[in-house]
Amino acid sequence: MPGVVMKPKRKTGTLRLAKQSTRMNAAVSSTIIRRKCVDFAVNTRTLDDVAIVHCGGRLVFEKEAAALCRAVSSLVKTYQRVIVNLDGVAAIDGGGLGTLAECIRDAREQGASLIFCRVPRKIRELLDLTRISSMVEIVGSEHEAVERSRAAA
Repeated sequence: MPGVVMKPKRKTGTLRLAKQSTRMNAAVSSTIIRRKCVDFAVNTRTLDDVAIVHCGGRLVFEKEAAALCRAVSSLVKTYQRVIVNLDGVAAIDGGGLGTLAECIRDAREQGASLIFCRVPRKIRELLDLTRISSMVEIVGSEHEAVERSRAAA
């Protein structure tokens, strides 16, 4: 658009674009663009009698954490062995750590075995710092997690 300058202005939850004309006395208009709320993906698959959950994105409090908690809670009711692959998790906050602890608690209540695998180094450090790592088995690969879950049965 000739004669119009776009200047992005960040606000909480929205991105506001203010149009400013280069003409004198021109009115300023704005358009609101809603940002995507959920930046987290949860994919599940089964390998015989083991359920595997792949996580990707930002594991933060709100809808993202609730999506993982719902997936794991429903799986531990059906499967006795559940593996959570955290390789795709790019960021985690306190709410995300609390969700992981809640998943561990739900698995214990259902009598299911829960194993975390392919945990990124920074997230592993947070799990160690908060002592969540002492509540769950953490292994390096998905194959190793499947072997350990079958050996525990």
